[in-house]
Amino acid sequence: MGQPPPPSSSSSLFTITEHVLECQHIREYPKATKAGTDSPKLVVKRYTPRLNLNTRPGDLTIIGAHGSGIPKEVYEPLWGDIYLKLVNQGIRVNSIWIADTASQGASGVVNEGILGNDPSWFDHARDLLFMINQFKADMPSPIVGIGHSLGAGQLALLSLLHPRLLTSLVMIEPVLEKDLHTGHGVSFAKVTLPRKTAWSSHDEAARYFKKIHKKWDPRAHDLWMEHGLREIYAPEEHTSETPLESSPVVSKPLITLTTLPEQEVVFYVRPNFDRKKPASGDASHPDIIGPPHAIYPFYRYEPILAWNLLKHIRPPVLYLFGDKSPFSSPQGREEKVERTGIGIGGNGGHERGKVKAVTIPGTGHNLPLENIPRVSDEIAGWLKTEMERWKEEEKANYCGHPGGEETSGLKNWGPHLDESLRIAKAARRSNL
Repeated sequence: MGQPPPPSSSSSLFTITEHVLECQHIREYPKATKAGTDSPKLVVKRYTPRLNLNTRPGDLTIIGAHGSGIPKEVYEPLWGDIYLKLVNQGIRVNSIWIADTASQGASGVVNEGILGNDPSWFDHARDLLFMINQFKADMPSPIVGIGHSLGAGQLALLSLLHPRLLTSLVMIEPVLEKDLHTGHGVSFAKVTLPRKTAWSSHDEAARYFKKIHKKWDPRAHDLWMEHGLREIYAPEEHTSETPLESSPVVSKPLITLTTLPEQEVVFYVRPNFDRKKPASGDASHPDIIGPPHAIYPFYRYEPILAWNLLKHIRPPVLYLFGDKSPFSSPQGREEKVERTGIGIGGNGGHERGKVKAVTIPGTGHNLPLENIPRVSDEIAGWLKTEMERWKEEEKANYCGHPGGEETSGLKNWGPHLDESLRIAKAARRSNL
């Protein structure tokens, strides 16, 4: 693992502002909340560089998206390292934004009383779009998305919802595959569901997670301990010597996970115990997606749809993979690179320099929490190139670049309309 740079806390680099927003109206699945009329909230943190109080047009905005079960704050060391490296390259950063998905982290705590058990990846993609629209005055282009695992998939879906929104996209260990089993959704769920969820003290929890996070950067681990756990109160058990009716209700503190496994695994798989078929017209399962061997007893629509639509991704894409990750095989990495951006509306693909993949040695699925220096190096280097490209494209779009007259004025349309009608007439004749 790379050695972290001298510590610089997020609070020393950024002014950190928390926002609690409304989520996008109407969730993908009815049981995402307990009642269809429930209105979940989104807890967002904004990181504004202390050294850039007077932003300028062209300053970079970053939208982050976290992996399932990982609190948004755990990525603060990554934001800090990326920011410092961008500044050293002469790139100004406007702000960095990241939200806990509605059923996890601080959002999950706020929504605790109304949460159901059937979220969709599309929910957070739409919530991010709604967030951006609410703060559009604070988020001028260029906007870059950086997502990890589940968050990478959600940002891919966001870019498909609004292809021109993101100037560039960094996907770290995205779990987008051609079927549920290749994507390891069942494996994720199997490992997550029996996870330990309660400890008698912070010290006991610290000993437990020190082993679990032994490959993590210490900065990320410390933030997990601060934001990944919370204190709750559970009733004391009555002893046989104390009559129940004479014993007052006493509570004792317990340490538990901020995001319980039950709200984590439902992003990995969705039940299809009744063997619903694709295009069956069933309102509860309208999105069953094959292949046939991977739809029962579980399926998961969104990552498979996203894999199929990778060819239509508009923003240039940097993929980051961990070479020790069990979820990113060499074949899977190559398929993503070959597929991304080559379709209608896409970025042109890797042959045009719009898709790049880097596999980082010695890292696993959580590489942005393990080797922050190397991950931030790759992202900062990519974004430097992307910002140079964006400036050239902006200049071409708005400074009279040849070809701009095609859409900027109508005075020359007449001859072209005549030519179009001539082509259509010739085509009809050839079909007779």
